[in-house]
Amino acid sequence: METAFYLYTIVIMLACVASGSVSLSAYFVSRRRSFLYAAAMLLFYFLDLALIFQYEYLGQNTEYSLTLFYEIDHPQLKTLLALGVLEPLWLILCDFVGERRRWVRLGPAVVFVAISEIVVLALPVDEFRQWLFYTLRQAFLVWCLAFAAYRYATTKSEVDKARMRRQEPLYFVTFALCLCIIAEDVAMILVVDADAFNNATLLPLYISERNFSENFLLLAFAFFTMRAAADTLRLRFKEPPAADAPDTQAYVDELLPAFCERYGLTARERVILEEVLAGKDNQNIASAQQVALGTVKAHVHNILKKTGTSTRQQLTQLFWKG
Repeated sequence: METAFYLYTIVIMLACVASGSVSLSAYFVSRRRSFLYAAAMLLFYFLDLALIFQYEYLGQNTEYSLTLFYEIDHPQLKTLLALGVLEPLWLILCDFVGERRRWVRLGPAVVFVAISEIVVLALPVDEFRQWLFYTLRQAFLVWCLAFAAYRYATTKSEVDKARMRRQEPLYFVTFALCLCIIAEDVAMILVVDADAFNNATLLPLYISERNFSENFLLLAFAFFTMRAAADTLRLRFKEPPAADAPDTQAYVDELLPAFCERYGLTARERVILEEVLAGKDNQNIASAQQVALGTVKAHVHNILKKTGTSTRQQLTQLFWKG
């Protein structure tokens, strides 16, 4: 049993490292902060697992008392590690919906830390205190899900609604696994009696330090992060993708409406921008669109001015940031 938990933990830690590394690479290519936040989220979860791994390793040669079943080891450190996972997730969501207000971006983190400290310092050591301490993580996740649903319901932009709908698989996976995490915590902390375990086994130690549904949720985050980062790396950043590159047109079609709406580009400028992204020069664009060369130059000048860029390369880089 101990070997199984050992291998299980190693696999999840490796998944966090692999996905975090790819995400960090995508950040250096695209400079999209969401990839940096994702890398931080996965790093902190790796450290959280490493802490659990250390406890279990040290526990191999010591007698485990079931009186410690409801104890919270190093609560401040665990709060910090949980915040390191949850706050980057919240910042990714804020960036996705265009939320820039600092108090909104930092407020949930402050509330999370404050309530966690109150739970640790004010409540007696028992199963309810342990359950409430860990359930605050799910409360943070529920807040993220509720905020995303609110922004979807209140936005008047059909482009934004379409962007959000593309993230429905991640949203519903998060929602379902969040419910599973809560149910698992209720079962293992509030329902299961620690005295029912055999004192000779370390099984209570392994179970009390884990939530398997939470592990699966982070694996889901790692999967979606790696897929998005891999797409960014594949499409490259410093030069426009080749016109015949696989999936390039699909990504252009996905990003173009939101990009044009963000910078106030007209329908005609959108057509010209798509040609620029394909790597065509002004003469080729004029021939393809059957318009005067001067008209193309005027449209390109307006696009650069509206987007705050000075060259086609800068415009291409800005577009592929998403």
